[in-house]
Parts: sequence; C-alpha cells; structure tokens
Amino acid sequence: MNFENTLTDLLGRGIAVRFRAQGDSMHPAIRCGAHLQVEPIDTARGLSRGDVVLTRHPRGLTAHRVVRIDGTRITTRGDNCSSDDPVFNLSDVIGRVVGVPSRKSARARGWVRRALTHFSRRRQRLAAAALVIWQSVF
Repeated sequence: MNFENTLTDLLGRGIAVRFRAQGDSMHPAIRCGAHLQVEPIDTARGLSRGDVVLTRHPRGLTAHRVVRIDGTRITTRGDNCSSDDPVFNLSDVIGRVVGVPSRKSARARGWVRRALTHFSRRRQRLAAAALVIWQSVF
C-alpha cells in the first residue's frame, strides 16, 4: 500500500490525517514542507469556494483552492498557478485542508513576545526610577 492509498483509506474511514506538503503550487499559503491537517469531507455538502481541498488527480494527490463548483463538477487552482486545474467530479475530493501553520503567524507571535518582554522590562525600569525619585523628594 502506498502513501496515496493510505491517505485515501484513512480519510474514507473518517480519520483526519496530517502530512508534510511537497511543492510550491500553493505558495505562500502553503509552503513546501509545511504540515497539512486534512479532515474527511462529505462532498455532498459543506464545500464552498475558497476552501483548500485534497483531491485525486492523474498527477497524484493535490491540495488546491476551490475556484468554482458547478453541480457535481469542481474546478481548483493553486494559489501560485496562473491557470485552473482540469475540471473533475466532487467524488474525487477526499478531504479539506483545515490546518496549516504559517510562518507569518509564528513571526507575529515572536514580535508580540518581544514587545511584551520589552515593555515589561521598561515598566520595571520606570518603576525603579519612580521609586528613586519618590524617595529623593520625600
């Protein structure tokens, strides 16, 4: 059993999967090497334009964004691609990508942490200076 069959089998049984993405077709939303969290999806409902879905294509498993849904036909495109993928059936969708840790959010968390540390130290220095001034005045 290969990777594609294993993922398809797990998602078909209702088990969420996590794996490492390969390729840059969804850059910058999904970078090569990012971990993707994919949940099973009932293709009859709950799928909308803008969702990132995992599908079976002749080239293999592909995670691309939904750009059009026409009844049972769906069109996807990679964020870093200039043209749409070939139209395929909703039955070829095997899951929805629900989690992608972004570098941007990690960078933002780092900046917030640094800012809080800086202001915390600054507040401590200001409190110490205020205490010295208070003691010298009174």
